[in-house]
Amino acid sequence: MSDSEKTGNVKRSFIGMFFEECSVYSRIYKNKAETAYVGFCPKCGRKVSIKIGANGIGERFFRSDISR
Repeated sequence: MSDSEKTGNVKRSFIGMFFEECSVYSRIYKNKAETAYVGFCPKCGRKVSIKIGANGIGERFFRSDISR
């Protein structure tokens, strides 16, 4: 039995996101359907969604450059 099973913790897939407009970093996690990584800026609450495609990329860290 793994440590996560013993403690009841579930490992969730995530990617790192730097929200440039607020200069803050956060993790965003896969949605339940596993079709996208979805999260919110911890400072302003702006939503970000990154679709998961069949051909994907190996990057694990992204920057949001959405201007207001």
